[in-house]
Amino acid sequence: MPAPHRPSAERSSLLLKPHSILYPPIPRHSARGTEDTLDELHAGVDTVWKPVHGTFDCSDSLLTLRYFSMQSLQLRLGQLMQGRGALHSPEVSLFLRGRFDHVYVTTPAYLRMAANTVQMLGDPQQQPLFFDVAAQRMVIDVSRCFVPQSSQLAADTVRGLVSISESNSFKRFVERLWAELEPDWSPGLATLAVDVLHDTARCITRHVLKEPELSLTMPAQRLADEVGARRVAQALLTGAAWETKATVEAFAALWRQGLSTPPTR
Repeated sequence: MPAPHRPSAERSSLLLKPHSILYPPIPRHSARGTEDTLDELHAGVDTVWKPVHGTFDCSDSLLTLRYFSMQSLQLRLGQLMQGRGALHSPEVSLFLRGRFDHVYVTTPAYLRMAANTVQMLGDPQQQPLFFDVAAQRMVIDVSRCFVPQSSQLAADTVRGLVSISESNSFKRFVERLWAELEPDWSPGLATLAVDVLHDTARCITRHVLKEPELSLTMPAQRLADEVGARRVAQALLTGAAWETKATVEAFAALWRQGLSTPPTR
């Protein structure tokens, strides 16, 4: 039985252990190559952690399936975020390469870890997952990230991951392009249009990532028809120049036709 891991124990006050089904002991040969010994898989390589103590609302086999569901979402997101002109923060780049740990915890432990995390991506009060930047790990509230007693991802999981992963430069690029397209607009109306476009792009991206029970709003459906849903998602997630420019120009044309109903968040 490997010793409990204490990642940043002074900050999180939570003992964790590796998920044994995914990371069982592995054989390593001795220097002479004649004897096998069993050692714990190195803990710094994409390890999945769970609490040592306390009630956990899923079995080890269900936790494995939930991890695979998260990996599937990560893969779909990564496919959207690759391509020309895509610039990412170091944290998102780490995520895209899969070089981070997963920590699956209960809601009380999740909130406690969030309160003791110095640098993070995400809003733990609003989202069921966040990136602990210093520890290079994604912390996941199993109660809110999955449908109870299943491995199906909850809608909040997709919504939260999109919020964490969207490009920091997207909105600034949109504001600059909008000012060039509509130089005579009042600041208030320009801000409204940019905000509606931003929320519309988020809605489309969540749709591309198959958020459960999500219906495209009218603005999102029309923009997706004009530009292509994946292209809009790529603009939001990467801030790539061509994708963002095409998105803004199409949205501006729709806006002039009376497209002014904000999508739901």
